[in-house]
Amino acid sequence: MQLLRKQSVLKRGCAYFSLPLLLSGMIYGFGMESPALAAPTVPSATVAALGNCAWTLAGVSPGVSLTAASAYDGTSNALFGTDSSAIIFVAGNSTQGTPCSWFSATAAGATVSVSVASTPSFTAVPLGLGYIFSSGNPLTYTPFALGAGCPATGGGNSYTSRSMYGNAAPNLGGAAVVYNKTGVGTSSSCAFAPTYTSTIPGGLTPGGTSTVLTGSSVTTTMTLT
Repeated sequence: MQLLRKQSVLKRGCAYFSLPLLLSGMIYGFGMESPALAAPTVPSATVAALGNCAWTLAGVSPGVSLTAASAYDGTSNALFGTDSSAIIFVAGNSTQGTPCSWFSATAAGATVSVSVASTPSFTAVPLGLGYIFSSGNPLTYTPFALGAGCPATGGGNSYTSRSMYGNAAPNLGGAAVVYNKTGVGTSSSCAFAPTYTSTIPGGLTPGGTSTVLTGSSVTTTMTLT
């Protein structure tokens, strides 16, 4: 019994002497300074960019009214009309004057051509004055009022009158080039307002005192060069 009591006292003594050491360690641990955390920095930027340059064909009228030189009396009679709004231009979108860049690409040129059906004609209501275009009575397309933005190119292939009377030989007008521009910049443009002329053949009998002539479509096409 005495031995057991001594062991019990010894255990309590160990517990007593170890307590200050444990507390001392806790105090020491809580008293340390924490290391500073690294704060990340992420650079950012907002950069505006010009749009890509592109050609636009605009202003081609869906209908052009030709006017007769005089009332038809059985002899040939001239017709004349103008489409004043056709234009091609380079811009960053479909609005002329919008800044743009070709960036690393080579600046593209543009070619405009016009064409008609294989057997283009004027139909008449009432009947009588309608006729098929031919070499003698063609529909002639002529670029008009060209500005400084439309420099002529070599080969005599631009800015000349095109007598269009179908794809049968001799065909002087189908898919004829009327404008060809190379070496363009970022604001190139050309207003190539064309005129349309034709001649009502003589010897026809009109169906009434007032006749409406309606021609075949003239298709204007722009391609890049």
